[in-house]
Amino acid sequence: TVGILAAGWASNNKYSLIGGMRAAAQMISYEIPLVMSLVGVILLSGSLNLNDIVAAQQDVWFILLQPLAFLIFIIASVSELNRTPFDLPEAESELVAGYHTEYSGFRWAFFMLTEYVYLFAMSAITTVLFLGGWLPLFSFLDFIPGAVWFALKFSVVIYVLIWIRASFPRMRADHLMEFGWKVLLPLALVNIFITALAKELFKLI
Repeated sequence: TVGILAAGWASNNKYSLIGGMRAAAQMISYEIPLVMSLVGVILLSGSLNLNDIVAAQQDVWFILLQPLAFLIFIIASVSELNRTPFDLPEAESELVAGYHTEYSGFRWAFFMLTEYVYLFAMSAITTVLFLGGWLPLFSFLDFIPGAVWFALKFSVVIYVLIWIRASFPRMRADHLMEFGWKVLLPLALVNIFITALAKELFKLI
């Protein structure tokens, strides 16, 4: 967020500065539901350790126990990545090209490389948190190495994120912010409440 804002300000271009400010506002707005969607996973696993979270999915993946959290996480991830339909910081029709208008060559390539590094990172985190990480799909397939399972799931998540980019039109800026604050944030809170209630009830039973 700071890097994008600094890049827009350093361009000495008002459109780049507006693009940087819009990018910062969008990223901060969607970071909140992104992190809150993970609270349900942490409640179910009882740990912040990624190894423990994967181990807790030995019997059932968290995508089945936390479908709402998974949906919120994926949507917020796409917004954090500034990818379509949430690519408002790079809206060519409104902001010339957003915060990287004045950058070309290798400097521009760094922005694009950063986006794809973040894409791979979010896909890996999604795989670990919701898709069982390196655990096999079925127990009788455990002879296949964990690295292979992780690579397969990781590739599927990347495919879905790229497919989303190719399928949806860009949102309006006001709709983007309203969706983050008025839809995703309340849903994340509801998911936390339901998960905590279900865990307590099942523990009592």
